[in-house]
Amino acid sequence: MNGTTTAEQDADNVIRILVATDNHLGYGEKDAVRGEDSFTAFEEILELAVSEDVDMILLGGDLFHDAVPSQNALHKCIELLRRYTFGDRPVSLEILSDQGQCFHNAVNQSVNYEDPNLNIAIPVFSIHGNHDDPSGFGRLSSLDLLSTSGLVNYFGRWTDLTQVEISPVLMRKGESQLALYGLSHIHDGRLARLIKDFKVKFNCPENVANGEDGNESKEEEDWFHLLVVHQNRADRGPKNYLPEDLLPSFLHLVIWGHEHDCRIEPEENAKKRFYVSQPGSSVPTSLSEGEAKKKHVGLLEIYKGKFKLKPLPLETVRPFVFESVVLADHADELGLVEGDASTKVFKFAQERVEAMIERAVAQHTGHPKQPTLPLIRLRLLYTDESCMFNAIRFGEMFSTRVANVQDVVQFSKVVKRTKTEAVNLDKEALRRALEADNATRVEELVDRYFEEAKSNKPLKLFHSKALAEMTYRLLEQRDADAAENIVKFYKEKAVDHLMEAMPNDENIDEELERFRALHKHGDLLKMLETQGLKVKKEEKSMSVLGSEANASTAPATGRGAARGRGTARTRAGATAGTRGKGQLDVTVSSTRTSGRQQTLLSSVMGSRNTASYVISDDSD
Repeated sequence: MNGTTTAEQDADNVIRILVATDNHLGYGEKDAVRGEDSFTAFEEILELAVSEDVDMILLGGDLFHDAVPSQNALHKCIELLRRYTFGDRPVSLEILSDQGQCFHNAVNQSVNYEDPNLNIAIPVFSIHGNHDDPSGFGRLSSLDLLSTSGLVNYFGRWTDLTQVEISPVLMRKGESQLALYGLSHIHDGRLARLIKDFKVKFNCPENVANGEDGNESKEEEDWFHLLVVHQNRADRGPKNYLPEDLLPSFLHLVIWGHEHDCRIEPEENAKKRFYVSQPGSSVPTSLSEGEAKKKHVGLLEIYKGKFKLKPLPLETVRPFVFESVVLADHADELGLVEGDASTKVFKFAQERVEAMIERAVAQHTGHPKQPTLPLIRLRLLYTDESCMFNAIRFGEMFSTRVANVQDVVQFSKVVKRTKTEAVNLDKEALRRALEADNATRVEELVDRYFEEAKSNKPLKLFHSKALAEMTYRLLEQRDADAAENIVKFYKEKAVDHLMEAMPNDENIDEELERFRALHKHGDLLKMLETQGLKVKKEEKSMSVLGSEANASTAPATGRGAARGRGTARTRAGATAGTRGKGQLDVTVSSTRTSGRQQTLLSSVMGSRNTASYVISDDSD
């Protein structure tokens, strides 16, 4: 809170929040050595909340490790919450928003410290994560149980996932006003689609600056906008994470749960000008490099439109040392090429682990509840399997000195990729395929691309129409075995041809070209159908390459009609209609449809009169 005087920051006007995420209560609770680790760390967090005299505790999801926590985990959580958050100390936060809409499964439709039957000294606010999300009969989360019992204020819960409307919990303390937004975990792919379709809405209090002019305009606002989310932050694919840039610019600070590596120092988003803090987990749930970072929670102080976040190190977390070694870098030093590589690597690993145990001693904080046995993980990256040894037997050497005896060493193979393995996409052929007027379906695009890319010889065995047929059966017939059956059929025919021709090794490629020339796709497809792999006529599935013209048009039915795309007919097929999963809906334009439908074989042998299609993706 730069530029703010001490007088302005008196205790009556500053909102103090203890921030933590991913506590994973109950993780490894049946482990005789590590079973209490998650509860010990959580108790320290509650002790910090008491000693720092905070106004509230904010949890960012995954309070429990399991969606249905054990009786032991639930009992210990309730015991700790009652011990540290109940009391006669008055709560200084005033709730201004509609509490009945903010807090899910609250008995009195209000925040727990306003319940006349409860004495709450430090209120706990929490969203759910992917480990403790609603499930089972009644779609209840473990947080619903804690909310009903008055232990936790559960907010940010969604029941309608066709659209998400985020309304803040509005609270005030003196001159500071806080708008707290919660986005409990939603499957990343679903959330990406909702954002793309503009179905994620933030409801803001009045007098919200747009935040586009920088931090100065935000600091002058009446409200401090705080969002807590539980999603993938790291880029794990276009639909497998939540990009920061998609969040609204009026936010001041985002508390990011789900990611376990600690990055608690606020990081500014250069485009949207808000800050992101990632506290990380309070207990390591995997022996990875990110989990080996020092664990922290945060003390967040808010005064009007300004904030300060102070990292608080956890002193009861078990020491954890992680190291990764590429064995190829030590091949000359260890003499691995001279033989007996396994024994040499064994001795090398033993020395490394001894050094790592010594380094773990430096992580002892002196806290009486901190476990002393460290977690040790040595990851050995190898290229030759002769370097491997029995990792379990190796770990037994340290049975009284480490907490994870069974997996001290992890072997991970380094896969060498050469440039020759890369397949270059013919971009020009793809452009021509996409621009073709009659290539409006996936199968047609596949066929057209490989036809356009013939000069680059992308296919040595298959015909392009075989791949189109494969795509057609996978998408339209929902035939999960289509690829295996067609590949197996082509392989058998090619082997039979080679066995009959018996070419020399250097002439195999030429003989495969001859195989492709002798066996036309139509002939092979005939043989394929005689083996019982044909498309059933009674399913009336549309041809991959087109349909015959001059036929009657049926009225629109099913999901295609419900979408209001005009007069249309569904072509999901009888097989697709029997499935319960979300599927691709395909509707055919009535002005170019055919009443008679055919297989790929008949379309290859007969006329090609192509229809236009509209495809809508409603699958999960």
